[in-house]
Amino acid sequence: MDQKKMFVSLLASALLISSTAGIAMAASTTNKTSATSSNSSTSKKTTTTTKQVVHTLGNLSAVKVTARSSVRLTDVNILAQDDGNVVTYTLSYKNNDSTPMMMLDYWSKVKTKGGTSFSPKLIAKDQEKKTVAPGSTVDLTYVMKVGREVKLSDLNFLIVKWDFSQANYERTLGKFNVPASYSITTPVGKPKTVRLSDSAVKVKVSGIKVFPGEDKKQYVKIGVNLNNISYKLLENPNIKWILRTPSGTNYPLIPDKDSTSVSIQAQANKALSLMASLPTSVKLQKSELLLVEEQGEEKSVLPVAALQLPEASKTNVEVAANQPNIISVEGQRLSTLLESAKVRIEDGEYSLNLQMKLKNEGKKAIKVPTYTFEVRNADGTVYPIETKVLDTLKLNPGDIKTIKLNATLQGDGDTSKIKLYLMSPVDKNESTESGATSSPTNGFVFSYPVGVYAIPESVSSGDGLTTETVIKNNKGTFGVSFGSLQRLPWLDSDIIAAKVIIRNAGNKTVQLPELEAMFMVDSAEIEGDKKLIYTQSGKLLGTGMTTEAYLLTKIPSELRISRLELSLNEKVSEEETNEWITLNTSGLIPPVSYVGSGKTYTSGAADKETEMGVRRTIRYPGTSSDIVYTEFEMTNKSLRQSGLGKLVGYFKTSDGQYYRATAKQAERLPGPGQKSIVTFWAKVPKTVMFSDMHLILGEGIADSKFVTGEGEATAYVNALAFEVPPTLISVQGNLTNIDLYPYTLTANSVRAYLAGSSSLQVEMNYNLSKDEDVEMGENEHKLLLTLTDQAGKSFDKELVVGTDVKAGTKQTLSWSIEDIFFEQLRGGSYRLTVYDLFQGQRIQLAEQVFGYDRTRLPEEE
Repeated sequence: MDQKKMFVSLLASALLISSTAGIAMAASTTNKTSATSSNSSTSKKTTTTTKQVVHTLGNLSAVKVTARSSVRLTDVNILAQDDGNVVTYTLSYKNNDSTPMMMLDYWSKVKTKGGTSFSPKLIAKDQEKKTVAPGSTVDLTYVMKVGREVKLSDLNFLIVKWDFSQANYERTLGKFNVPASYSITTPVGKPKTVRLSDSAVKVKVSGIKVFPGEDKKQYVKIGVNLNNISYKLLENPNIKWILRTPSGTNYPLIPDKDSTSVSIQAQANKALSLMASLPTSVKLQKSELLLVEEQGEEKSVLPVAALQLPEASKTNVEVAANQPNIISVEGQRLSTLLESAKVRIEDGEYSLNLQMKLKNEGKKAIKVPTYTFEVRNADGTVYPIETKVLDTLKLNPGDIKTIKLNATLQGDGDTSKIKLYLMSPVDKNESTESGATSSPTNGFVFSYPVGVYAIPESVSSGDGLTTETVIKNNKGTFGVSFGSLQRLPWLDSDIIAAKVIIRNAGNKTVQLPELEAMFMVDSAEIEGDKKLIYTQSGKLLGTGMTTEAYLLTKIPSELRISRLELSLNEKVSEEETNEWITLNTSGLIPPVSYVGSGKTYTSGAADKETEMGVRRTIRYPGTSSDIVYTEFEMTNKSLRQSGLGKLVGYFKTSDGQYYRATAKQAERLPGPGQKSIVTFWAKVPKTVMFSDMHLILGEGIADSKFVTGEGEATAYVNALAFEVPPTLISVQGNLTNIDLYPYTLTANSVRAYLAGSSSLQVEMNYNLSKDEDVEMGENEHKLLLTLTDQAGKSFDKELVVGTDVKAGTKQTLSWSIEDIFFEQLRGGSYRLTVYDLFQGQRIQLAEQVFGYDRTRLPEEE
């Protein structure tokens, strides 16, 4: 039989395919109608029970063949033919015993519920399966002919075993019965696991695209994915595909030239494109895709699967926002993605700026057809987009080309009301969408949409910050993403700072191209004060390396933003820039990340980690204002000398007031495991509540680089908000282990010598130790010692720790107090109080009472 006759025979056989669910439903409907008519004469009330359609046999219980082994009914299909129905069913034997299971001991019978018997036979490829090895599973598929009126739910599938104790030498171990509600048709979007050439394959319909044609024709393209889930190669199974409409009409589907050969490695996938030309009068809703397989030398056609197709219409060439549309050009995959849209509204019309990415995902170079672009709104108004970028565009495998499309439209700027249409070339001699073109002499002379794209939202959520965009150009391949976006206080203005992460996604060292930042607030572009700052000085990136860049600008602090747009652009020439990545967001920029009291934050990469946290915060009370003072601790967690550059800080109150903090920071970076202390302080009104205050910290920037040493910052980035609750300072009742961080002071002895004159000599023997693992800037604290006589008279001594009070053990500090008060004093006691003096304001640390030393008083006559 030649191929033409064989295919006609195949169509004749497949013409009558129908799902059991349909048969069962029809029968059920007839019975219910009859019953309703009968019951209506005796009762006004009728109760109708609708059984839910099921698509799985997984709920059928297994049949035990031994104490540990079992068999399941895993699949069943029915194919209607002129002389009856062909039924196939698959039994899956699972051997859980320790010895092989001999399949000669078991077989299957089929009987109707009325007792009619059928003789199923193993299909040709299963006839050589004789045993089931321990711990394994074997699938056996049987085929049989039944009457035209037989439904699957009428059949009992019996499992039989030899038993010579029985009269007929056989014993029925169990049976399977397919529920009347079972449908062999796989629902839309669900995969169907089938056996092709004894390989388990998941078949799934990926979608339908309908291209309008002329002369009342339409072109249908069905995408099918085959996933070989077995462990061997699937090589060209004898399968055929048919599109079956609900009316029962069948149309052969012809695989395109990339789908004619089906060779799928184990655990691999292959996408097929199946094409058909249909009259436009054919309604495709609720159609089915039929898969049949030819078996044996006689080429008998066996049903394999029926898959419900999604609704198909001309709008099925549409893709959702931010989704790629794959077009076949010269047998190669051309990925088209409308990746961004910008809208600017002015005077009743708006400009639409689109960016589309074309990528050759094939293995050969292609000449991109001269598609045309147009924007259509809901009422059918068409706005052509003029571009010549496709006139000579060629793409090598892997090449990416980003093209810009601009249009001016009437309306309110609502992009949900418009779509972008990619139209096939009008030139009939040019290659277009596969399957929609015939021989050169029959080329198309019309244009139809090969892609309809929803316009992506112009406003991105915060979740879009970490989404990486891959950019490929003649400089290399780069992965680009936004890492953070912050609005930070700066004197009487605000800083807008966005971090961009750039990764070398190629396999060779690349040089960053010349990039620039662009900011737009609402529809106004910010000119002048905008910067692009890199974290590293050089522009070379090795394979897999990343660098960070910061886009900065300043705006008035009182400016309210409805929409903020940030772009990182590549400067191609003085006139042209290519947009790398754009972030569109509302003015509601997320607050700075918060670090709670007692918590730390670790920044930097694994080889340059710095752990940061607040050590303590002290309130120094003053007469008209108070000082808030914070010691900020940074610990070097790396193996080398490392740390952050100059820090910038602002104290923020709960009601949104900002106070610029004065910072003192060590110039020398701490070594491995060492700490560096940065102190921040600011004067605040006495009415400010300290309990809910935060310290906003960031890394200082000036002259397009990070500030180190004594340089002054003009902006800052990478800000964090640390909770700074005030530390309660308890006054010690002795002068032992007084905290003067990073020093600790202990007074071993204190003597105040009365001499019978106006001079009081005070001597203190002390120990002063310093934490040598701490790097700290200039210590602006002073030590204030106050001697208060029991009569209430006080005398202060101001000292510089580390200079006046030297570090070491058994040190001696002496000073004199001159006052006529001491001339007549011959004894008594005094209190020595230790204060921490900072910027002229003090807090008490410790105190102790001593008696005057009288050993130097002159003897009385």
